[in-house]
Amino acid sequence: MNTKDISPLHILFADDDSDESYLFNEALEHSHLNVVLSQANNGNSLLSFLKTNPLPDLVIIDINMPHKDGLEALAEIRSYPEFLSLPLVIYSTTTNSKIIEASFQKGANLFVVKPNNFDGMVQVVKKIGAINWKNNGKPSIENFVVTED
Repeated sequence: MNTKDISPLHILFADDDSDESYLFNEALEHSHLNVVLSQANNGNSLLSFLKTNPLPDLVIIDINMPHKDGLEALAEIRSYPEFLSLPLVIYSTTTNSKIIEASFQKGANLFVVKPNNFDGMVQVVKKIGAINWKNNGKPSIENFVVTED
């Protein structure tokens, strides 16, 4: 089957850093995944997007954003019954176990550690794209964190 015959994965990427958003988009293009990307630049615009648009297949949320950080946005999204099954990924430079645990407890499906180079970002994007988000439950805490390695 040709991948062009398959519906694209709709990703909503929430990050206030325009350079980070640009790099993520470039990594998507280099990964050759069939993806449609929407963007939000803070936690408030993320919530607004979810309430006023068709739901994406996956939401990737930067943890450090103004107005409403990633953990606050995650908790608020999970407070709405219509978003309980929406796959949510926290995207952060931190490897702090308390933040990872808080992300897991607040309902994230995955915690992705931001790579520090472009090739690593392409690797991470490919890992995210390889997951069947339509039929993927929440992993155990042991499989919750994704890195470029």
